[in-house]
Amino acid sequence: MDSMISNLRVWQIWKGLRQVKVSAACEDSSTSARVEEFCRGLSSDLGQSCEIIKEIWLFNLLGLPGLRTVAAGEAAVAHLIIISVHHAETLPDGVKSWIDLWLKKRNNRGAVLLALFDPVYQGVSSSMGNYLKEVAKRGGMEFLAKSEDSPDWH
Repeated sequence: MDSMISNLRVWQIWKGLRQVKVSAACEDSSTSARVEEFCRGLSSDLGQSCEIIKEIWLFNLLGLPGLRTVAAGEAAVAHLIIISVHHAETLPDGVKSWIDLWLKKRNNRGAVLLALFDPVYQGVSSSMGNYLKEVAKRGGMEFLAKSEDSPDWH
């Protein structure tokens, strides 16, 4: 386990749960694979007594209002919300609308927002990272970001 994850305030709470709910939004199949890989590691670290329940949504599906509402309901109760993207300046409007929806519905303050950035596409993602950090702050969540081309958590 990466020490940054185990140092989160919620880690000891998660270690005592039977289920950890994960809601993820991914740009495409490669960013979705990164979420799956992260969840396998998380499951291993939490142990056999804790099941990872995950819902993964592709960005294009979050552009559809009905599915966006369903996905926002799942994210509103998740312990961990993951946004897995290629480097870019900003998120698509449908994803931002999804974020706004689940922020309004959240009542569980003990959660984490994790941004996973992919170096496949070169570009600047600092503004997106800052946006997601602000989202976490508004939601009373801990925030972590990791880029595949950088071994360090931010």
